[in-house]
Amino acid sequence: MSLGYYYALLREKEYQLERLQACNSQLHAHQQEFIEYEIKITQPTLSSNTWQGMLANKFDQTRTEQMLTKYRELDGQQFSSVYKVLGDKIKSLQEEIISIKEIIRRLEEELAAEREKSK
Repeated sequence: MSLGYYYALLREKEYQLERLQACNSQLHAHQQEFIEYEIKITQPTLSSNTWQGMLANKFDQTRTEQMLTKYRELDGQQFSSVYKVLGDKIKSLQEEIISIKEIIRRLEEELAAEREKSK
């Protein structure tokens, strides 16, 4: 393949890498926002002035044992999974970029050697 092809491929891979890194940063910002909203799940606190009794106790138990648990699972497991996938893809693209740069270097050396021979 031609040198032009590899330069275009390099630009495309670098663009993809930039987009993934930006996505990773944005995801981190959204995760921080997500964490800040966790407190909202257990608000307002129930008291004898707001709501009491068996239904209030069941509601409060549902909020803390089910909703809060699922919310924390989202933060822990699911965000971790997404970060792992993004990290793996970023690493893969970085390796591809290194490989493409090596191919470009070799092709440029071959081209320079051919020019030297033709002199």
